[in-house]
Amino acid sequence: MTTDTSTATTETIEAIEQAEAAWLVALTESEEAIAALLLEDSRAVHGPVGKIDDGRTFAHFTWTRRRHVFTRAEQLSITVRGTTAITTCLQEMHIIFDESLPPFPVQETVTRVWEETSEGWRLAHLHQSKRMPPV
Repeated sequence: MTTDTSTATTETIEAIEQAEAAWLVALTESEEAIAALLLEDSRAVHGPVGKIDDGRTFAHFTWTRRRHVFTRAEQLSITVRGTTAITTCLQEMHIIFDESLPPFPVQETVTRVWEETSEGWRLAHLHQSKRMPPV
């Protein structure tokens, strides 16, 4: 379910929903798939202590340290201001930290800031906060 609190067109909201869906897929595909959705100067705030990384460092860390095998988002909310979109959601991921163990479920509250570009919507900033324990 998507909640739209702006006056954006249906086409714009659908394009942002598609960008959000592409992000979730990219997390399970490759470092390159993640990086392709990031602006060159993007930033990510993540981890238990609020680590701040540039987009490329975040994409590398995410792909090499935490292999996502499942992702899902619910309660997506979208606010559009011109060529900027702010999305919030609850995101669930199943991550393999150790190949000898089953995937570990992680739930986060996430805010993403998207910018409209000639290539489509690209991520400018994201902030992930763990929900402990997942509900």
